[in-house]
Amino acid sequence: MSMPVNILVVEDSEDDARLVARVLSRGGFAPTCRRVQSLAALQEAFDQQRWDAVLSDFRMPQFSGIEALQAFRSRDLDIPFIFVSGTIGEEIAVEAMKAGASDYVMKQNLARLAPVLKRELAQAVIRAEHRQAQRDLELSRDRYMDLYELAPVGYLTLAADGRIEQLNLNGADMLGLRRDASAGLQFADFVNPVERERWTAHFERVLQDGARQRLELALHRPDADALHVQLDCMRVGGLGAETPSIRVAITDIHERKEAESELIRYEAQLRHSQKMESIGTLAGGIAHDFNNIVGAILGNSALALEAVGADHPAGALLREVHKASLRARMLVRQILTFSRREPQELQTQSLRPVVDETHQLLRATLPAGVELQTRIADDLPQVQADATQVQQVLMNLCTNAWHALRGGVGRICIGLDGVELDPATCQRLGGLHPGRHAHLWVSDDGAGMDNATRERIFEPFFTTKPVGQGTGLGLSVAHGIVVAHHGAIAVESEPGVGTTLHLYLPVADTAGAVARAPHVQQASAGHGERVFYVDDDETMVIMVERLLARAGYRVRTFNEAALAIAQVREHPQEVDLLVTDYNMPGNSGIELARELARIRPDLPVVLSSGYITDELRAEARAVGVRGLLEKENTFEELGALIARILAGPADVLRAGEPGAA
Repeated sequence: MSMPVNILVVEDSEDDARLVARVLSRGGFAPTCRRVQSLAALQEAFDQQRWDAVLSDFRMPQFSGIEALQAFRSRDLDIPFIFVSGTIGEEIAVEAMKAGASDYVMKQNLARLAPVLKRELAQAVIRAEHRQAQRDLELSRDRYMDLYELAPVGYLTLAADGRIEQLNLNGADMLGLRRDASAGLQFADFVNPVERERWTAHFERVLQDGARQRLELALHRPDADALHVQLDCMRVGGLGAETPSIRVAITDIHERKEAESELIRYEAQLRHSQKMESIGTLAGGIAHDFNNIVGAILGNSALALEAVGADHPAGALLREVHKASLRARMLVRQILTFSRREPQELQTQSLRPVVDETHQLLRATLPAGVELQTRIADDLPQVQADATQVQQVLMNLCTNAWHALRGGVGRICIGLDGVELDPATCQRLGGLHPGRHAHLWVSDDGAGMDNATRERIFEPFFTTKPVGQGTGLGLSVAHGIVVAHHGAIAVESEPGVGTTLHLYLPVADTAGAVARAPHVQQASAGHGERVFYVDDDETMVIMVERLLARAGYRVRTFNEAALAIAQVREHPQEVDLLVTDYNMPGNSGIELARELARIRPDLPVVLSSGYITDELRAEARAVGVRGLLEKENTFEELGALIARILAGPADVLRAGEPGAA
């Protein structure tokens, strides 16, 4: 079967061109020939069609075969170019071959043309495959170089003595030097001095074993901070006749190391928070016993000063004792303030600037998918508050609301208005005083909470967030701040519906003090009313007995709760008011008050303690205690407190809270 070929014939003789076609047909080809005889026609033929071979005469009237060869070479074609001429000599033919011709055939010997064309067509296929392979190799090399140079990790090749032989751009950046200045430098010079011994041992191990091995260390870079990196090293070449080298891939793990350091810092902060919580608990435990001592010293020193008179030689000494006792009492209060057990000194202000500033801060940080709204009433009451701490609470609540949004998309609303709280609501909120309060709230339409979660959200270290995304301290700290502001915090939430957290802070009067319920002002002096005092501390018993007797009361003291209970049970109408310590062996003051409520429900009871907590206030209210007294203030406040309670049915508010007695 004849081989079809497209032949471009450069020939000025039509007869010679036909002869060439007949010779090729007899030689096993099925040629399709096109004859051209000028340079322009040749260029046009190249542009219009793909050719399998070019057969060219050497001498023609309009241009020469060498010009035709030059035009062919400029096209960079992988096809045969064969001279077919009757005038070409041996020397000219050799020069033509050197110039790029595939072969030459004399017109007098056209029988050679078909075999020569077959051979050159086969060679053309080989040349084309070779050239394509060369192009593929160059492309592969270029791609490799691109990957090598632009890789996000550094690549180095180290000689067996540790010298840098080659590195990519990222490797040069990691080492902090120019690549053209890296050749011959020791890689160990870029290792942090304290870790060079580790690197040397690792390098020798890789050189001996050959297997890939990993090491983390810090690079020491000129005029730059140390960089934590991961080195993956592998030997290339053998240890025998060949000279081995080490390939090193350097991965920047600086951010990971920073994250690990941050985690360590957070763990240290958590341990510190736990320690602070323990210290706070310890402070509360110490406060009771210490305040017993301070209260006794304060009371007895004041009584002693009155007994000896201002001009007595011991007066100056007693005044120093009293002054030191006052400093001791202040020290205990500072400890309790640190542990969030003591009321803070607050400033009268509106919460609107706090809400506005928080809204601006959050709007700049929350994702675009979170819709942040505010609802602020026009007529806002003023409160006594620490603006920084209130903002801390608000930021915490809004951050929790953001985390509760499913997929980070949803709505958060901050509200502020004034509300009137009735006694039932105040009781439900933990004993707030009825009246007008500032109402600050944060709501979201996120995942919500079930009952079990709602009951625990204010527990320290309780969290529903994944490990590493929350310590569980936020809401417990927020609760502590709100309580320290004499307020309350409540939560409403349902799974799949969302959550609203309500903050209630008591309003301040025009003078800046927290609003209080009116109470009857009474003088501290008594008129023979009968008062029982119960305390296991003998020093306090003696001091209170003298204090109340001097104030005009008839006092009977007991050092055990059981004795007081027995006396009231036997003669229930022979006492007008009972004052009891809270922490006593056998029966606490709460248990004593509960038992007295069964024997004589109308008997007023005052509970005294060196450490008054929210739980103690709630228990005291539940058993009908009429007043709470901080024990270190016994000398200054007990007489006035008894007088107010005996004056009538007006409620006496708890110590240390808004409206405290």
